[in-house]
Amino acid sequence: MKIDVKKIFINPYTISVVAALLILFVLYKCTFSWLNSYTNHGQEIVVPDLSGMTPLEAKQLLAKQTLKCEVIDSVFMKGKSLGAIVEQTPSPGDKIKADRTVYLIVNSSSIRKVILPDVHEFSLRQAEAMINSVGLKVDSVVYVPNEYKDLVQYVKQNKLEVQPGTRIPEGSSVTLYVGRGLANETLEVVSFRKLNEEQALLKAHSAFLNIGKVIYDVQPKDDADKAQYFVYKQVPATGSSVNVGGSVDIYLSKDPSVLESPEVIYFNPEDPSDSGAETDNLFK
Repeated sequence: MKIDVKKIFINPYTISVVAALLILFVLYKCTFSWLNSYTNHGQEIVVPDLSGMTPLEAKQLLAKQTLKCEVIDSVFMKGKSLGAIVEQTPSPGDKIKADRTVYLIVNSSSIRKVILPDVHEFSLRQAEAMINSVGLKVDSVVYVPNEYKDLVQYVKQNKLEVQPGTRIPEGSSVTLYVGRGLANETLEVVSFRKLNEEQALLKAHSAFLNIGKVIYDVQPKDDADKAQYFVYKQVPATGSSVNVGGSVDIYLSKDPSVLESPEVIYFNPEDPSDSGAETDNLFK
C-alpha cells in the first residue's frame, strides 16, 4: 500500500498539530528568555560590607552594583557611630541577583538617656552596681571627710553635682564622692596585673582606690579590642602605701611577652614581716 505523504501534510488535523507545536515552542522560548532576563540567570553580585556606613553611603554604593537597600530597624550600641549601619541582610560576601534589596539595621542617631538612681548613703559597692545596671559607669571615686565611712555622699559628672532622677546619656561616666571617716587613713596598693581596664577599675573601687592614667602600648581599635588588653605594669607598685582614694596608673598591652618579667612589688623595710627587701625597696 502506497502512502500519500502529500495528503498527510495537507491534512487539517496534521496542520493543527504542527501549528500547536510551533506555538508551544515559540512560547517556551519567549518565556525562558523573559525568565532569564527577569531573574538575571547566571549573574550574581557579591554583597559588600556596609558596616560603619550611613544608609545614604550604602545606597550610593549599592546603586553602582544595581542593588537597593532598606532600613528596617534601629538600635543603640555603645562604641558605634551614631546613625551607622551595624547589621545587614544578606551578610557581606553573600551572592544575590541584581536589583535585590539589602536590609539594614542602623545605630540610633541619638544617644538614649537614662535616669541616675538615688545612691545617697549607699555603700560604694551597692552604688556602683546600681549605676552600672542602668547603663552608666563609675570612672572614679573621691573620698571626702565624712563621719559616714564608705557611704556615697553625692555624685558628679564633669565636675558638676548631679541630682538623683536626672537624665544622663547612656554610657556616661560619673564620679562618686564617698565618706572616708574623720581620719586620714592609708592602705596598701593591690595588684592589677593581668586585668583589663574594666576589671582593674572594679578592683580599684573595691580596694578604695582609683585608676589614674591608663596607658596602652598600642591604642585599641574599639571596645571589643580594648577588652583583650591586660595590665602588665602599675605605678605605684603593688604593696606601696597610699592614702584612701589614691590613684594608680596602669599600663596595658596585648603582647604576652611583657608578662615574662616578674611583677614589681614594694616591700616596707620597717615591717619585719617583709623579708628580703632590696636597697631600693623594690623586688622583682
